[in-house]
Amino acid sequence: MLATLGAHASQANSESREGASMDSLLARLENSSWVAEGPAKPQRVAYVFTDMACPYCAQLWENMQPLVTDPANTLQVRHIIVGMINPKRSFSQGGAVLAADNPAAALALHESRFEAGGIEPLLPVPAAIRSQIHNNTGLMIGLGLGGTPTLVFEDRQGQWRVAPGVVKPDALRDEVFQLEKPKP
Repeated sequence: MLATLGAHASQANSESREGASMDSLLARLENSSWVAEGPAKPQRVAYVFTDMACPYCAQLWENMQPLVTDPANTLQVRHIIVGMINPKRSFSQGGAVLAADNPAAALALHESRFEAGGIEPLLPVPAAIRSQIHNNTGLMIGLGLGGTPTLVFEDRQGQWRVAPGVVKPDALRDEVFQLEKPKP
């Protein structure tokens, strides 16, 4: 399930095979267009590639909410909005999230209402926002990541890991958020 980020990137494209450093990979994630949840001044960050048409993204988001809002949480989750599954829905709802006055609230509204259709689409999607989603999608593909959600996080040993799919609540708590288990 988990691989190092460098392993994915080195398999992904010629740029990475030519020795892109972990710092440059992390800089590409940092410089993407993302929506943050969690502390404003985090001790650590994690990235999750999220598509607005992805039911598994909504499930991962739901699994993360008790941890994001945990008073002991020091991790900021940065949702990198991509358009892979259903171009019209992915871009128009992703655009609505990125264009919102409060993107984190818009993301929460979308994911919490996913089964009912999610957030109201933004039509037309402004060119600048469409470009952000295209660039995010290109980054995901360039890193060799094939589906959403894909979580990229730093483990307790300082290694950056990739976890595709829905990460279960216990693994999120222990491995990603690195929070103590609640006392009974």
